[in-house]
Amino acid sequence: MKRYCFYFILFMTLMVLSACAQKRPVSIPQSHRPPESVPEIGGPVRDQRAARYDSTVGRGKQEENPLLSAVRPVQRPRPKALTRMIENAENQLRRKQPELAFSTLEQALYIDGQDPLVWHLMARARLDQGNIVQAVSLAKKSDSLAAAYPDVKEKNARLLRQAQGRAD
Repeated sequence: MKRYCFYFILFMTLMVLSACAQKRPVSIPQSHRPPESVPEIGGPVRDQRAARYDSTVGRGKQEENPLLSAVRPVQRPRPKALTRMIENAENQLRRKQPELAFSTLEQALYIDGQDPLVWHLMARARLDQGNIVQAVSLAKKSDSLAAAYPDVKEKNARLLRQAQGRAD
């Protein structure tokens, strides 16, 4: 009982003191400055102070804007196992075995689910099977991942034209 009385008295004391305190706005100092540049996404980290953009400095050529290079996609190297699986799937597609190629590519997704070539080959396999709707969906997924791979974007565009021709 003594314990509860102590906590009650402490609570009431804090309430009275907070009610008596002066109510005045507190100013927050404006000392935050945004960074001069943003590090490159997916690429090596560079010294931020050295990466300044100035078009008037240099020997007749412009330095690259670090803000633009930050959004430029970077190609990643493929693991050897993934490369072998892609080659196997391409061979299976050439031999008219789209179901086998699709299952090989599903396994490849466990290695790298962000590789646009894997998604493109899955779209080709579904198109070869006659499943146009899923082929278009897979090609669009591949296209969304292929910012750094212009050759895959071109293949996806070709596949989408083929799918549209078969749908008509």
